[in-house]
Amino acid sequence: MKKSAIIVIDMLNEYLRSDGLVYCEQCKEIIPIISDCINFARKNNILVIYLNTALNNEKDILAKKWGLHAVAGSVGAQVIEELKPVEGDLVIKKKSYNGFFNTTLDSELKYREIKDIAITGIHTHVCVLLTAVGGFELGYNVTTIEDAITTGYKPNHESRLRFFKTHTGDLVSSAEWKNKMNKNV
Repeated sequence: MKKSAIIVIDMLNEYLRSDGLVYCEQCKEIIPIISDCINFARKNNILVIYLNTALNNEKDILAKKWGLHAVAGSVGAQVIEELKPVEGDLVIKKKSYNGFFNTTLDSELKYREIKDIAITGIHTHVCVLLTAVGGFELGYNVTTIEDAITTGYKPNHESRLRFFKTHTGDLVSSAEWKNKMNKNV
C-alpha cells in the first residue's frame, strides 16, 4: 500500500464532552465513523495522526478569538476516550486552525515520505478547511472524508463541502476512502 496517513483533527474532550468549554453536541455524530476509519488505517499500515489544539495562554491566536480552552496538559486537550491514540500513532499539538502552521506535521510527513493524506475531524469551516488547504498548498494529495467531518453550524459545513470538491483534492465517503486505500496496494 502507498505510504498514506489519516489525520484526526481536534477530537478532544473540550469539544466533545458536555462539560467542555467549547462543547459541540452535533460533532459527536462522527465519532463512530472516525473510529472505523482509524481501525481500518491501523490494520492497513496507514499512519494515524492526531492533530490537537493545545493552547498555553491567552496570547495564543485561538485563545484571543475563542477564549482560553484546550489548555495543553489539561483533560480538555486530551483526545476523547473512544478515539484514544495507541502506540505507533502520532500526536501533534497545534495553536492555530491550520494544522501545518508552526507544527511538525509537514516535517513528520516528509520524513516518512507520505504524500497522500486523508482528513477527518471537527470544525469543517476552520480547522478542517485550513488544514486541507495547507496540505494542498504544500503538495500533498488531500482527501477529505465527508462523513468524518462536521461542525456545529451546518450552513458553514455545507458551504465548505463545495469548496473541498473544487479546490483541495478529493471529497469522498469513508467507504469510498477505504475502497481507494485497498486499491493502492
